Amino acid sequence: MFDWLTLHVAALVALGAAFGGMAYFAMVFAPMVFRVLERPDAARFMRAMFPVYYVTTAVVLGVAALLLVPGQSYVAEISVLAAVALVFVLLRWVLLPHINRLREAGKEAAFGRLHRLSVVINLVQFVAVAVVLVRLAQ
Repeated sequence: MFDWLTLHVAALVALGAAFGGMAYFAMVFAPMVFRVLERPDAARFMRAMFPVYYVTTAVVLGVAALLLVPGQSYVAEISVLAAVALVFVLLRWVLLPHINRLREAGKEAAFGRLHRLSVVINLVQFVAVAVVLVRLAQ
């Protein structure tokens, strides 16, 4: 059986992986795709990548939250991670399909608004994960 410290370190590793993945995706991967590929190809590629990004990040954050459950009282941190993971799930299965339908329908203004909303939500998630990571690392 694992002791609490092992689970805590495993949670930190999972949380660090999620944080690093979020940072890399937003600051390196997505901008590079749009620099290297023509805009229509880049957009099509990113449409294929976003579902993977959302699901993978939700799973890793969910695992991090579950690893914290047996330990000391981390109710706030577990709640934040679970909420952020749930929002990733909602983005994947609710907002993302709607954004894609707007893009396909040529409704660029509405697409732009919802895309900006998804970016703001992702930024809030990023900050929330960073705060939890710092709190748990202390």
